[in-house]
Amino acid sequence: MDVLASGHEQVVFCADPESGLRAVIAIYSTALGPALGGTRFFPYASEEAAVTDALALSKAMAYKNSLAGLDLGGGKGVIIGDPAVHKTEALLRAYGRFVESLGGRYLTACDVGTYNADLDVVARETRFAHGRSLAHGGCGDSSVLTAFGVFQGMRAAAQHRWGSPSLAGRTVAVAGVGKVGSWLVDSLVEDGAAVVVTDVDPTAVQRVVAKHPGVRTAADTAELVRTPHDVYAPCALGGALDDETVAVLPAEIVCGGANNQLAHEGTAQLLADRGILYAPDYLVNAGGVIQVEDERHGFSFARAEAKATTIFDVALRVFAAADADGVSPRSPPTGSPRTGSGPSAGWRPSGCPVRAEIHLTPGRSDQPVRGTRGSDVCRAPIRDVSSSSDTITQSGSPHGPSKPSAGRPPLRNEGSSHGARPSEGQADTRGP
Repeated sequence: MDVLASGHEQVVFCADPESGLRAVIAIYSTALGPALGGTRFFPYASEEAAVTDALALSKAMAYKNSLAGLDLGGGKGVIIGDPAVHKTEALLRAYGRFVESLGGRYLTACDVGTYNADLDVVARETRFAHGRSLAHGGCGDSSVLTAFGVFQGMRAAAQHRWGSPSLAGRTVAVAGVGKVGSWLVDSLVEDGAAVVVTDVDPTAVQRVVAKHPGVRTAADTAELVRTPHDVYAPCALGGALDDETVAVLPAEIVCGGANNQLAHEGTAQLLADRGILYAPDYLVNAGGVIQVEDERHGFSFARAEAKATTIFDVALRVFAAADADGVSPRSPPTGSPRTGSGPSAGWRPSGCPVRAEIHLTPGRSDQPVRGTRGSDVCRAPIRDVSSSSDTITQSGSPHGPSKPSAGRPPLRNEGSSHGARPSEGQADTRGP
């Protein structure tokens, strides 16, 4: 793996022998602002697998944050280990010290294997931990607005494909009913959709069926993707849309909460060739990052929900632009959230944030977002990373339930921490 050729500004290896911490923090871009992305706690098979995941996820976060209209770059942290075995206060606090050492270039939050209560602990060592519990002044359970954003994206896809934003009378297959998937099922049932689900955790399925007796189940994902349905919602681990799955999918729309759903770069075209409308994951699952980002301003659920509602309109613009350009909605727009530049973005000073515009260009695989000049951002000194980390490369500029609208169900933010909707065997959607 050539990390230096990955296009990332900075990759940090973190080790604390006393607590057993082994982690990687990847910062893809700070062109729009500090790099926000959750911390994943997962038993990776190797260090290389952890680095690969951190690189891919941090890049996806740059797309997500830009399309969400946030002045944030893309980053991600991964902790190597089984959270059920290795997660301790000492380890989380050691991780927090590494986050703090980056001086605000990286803002962390929840992801697979980490919860609001964990971020409360991390925050004891750093100013840059978000997604904390409501009791500690945070935004609570970000899966609430993650699922809401997916639902808005799905409504937009339905509008684009069938001329109506309602899922009533449609069948939606949901793969993974942990935190995000179960919230999504709530909205789908409320909207009148028929729902069929699966999850590697039988208790997660049981909880959904107990709440919604009309929901049908499939034994596993292989059975689910062969069950007749109109919309497929991957809300589990990444890479769910491989060649075999795409070949048998009966769905007309794919829209789910999982990150990095496409198994490889050619998958988007395979979906397009079959006439399946794909709603880009980093667009529709941005509700969680919107919720977490709002915490920085004194959290208001109503304000965050209002911003997440715009996912519907942005998705419609993406689908229309893709049709006009004759490409898949997954085709990257011109420009780059890493550089804030593109063929027609114009000059701007390094570190100046840009706003996303939707303009898709065939054949561009490395230029996610066209930029327009925004306000200048003052440079701040980068604090040295402690001696037990290994900074590979460094560049760029550091930066220091509401009343429901018509047609959508009310939301709840229960501020969950450990244990709430705990199906994490598949869930790849918990955090930004």
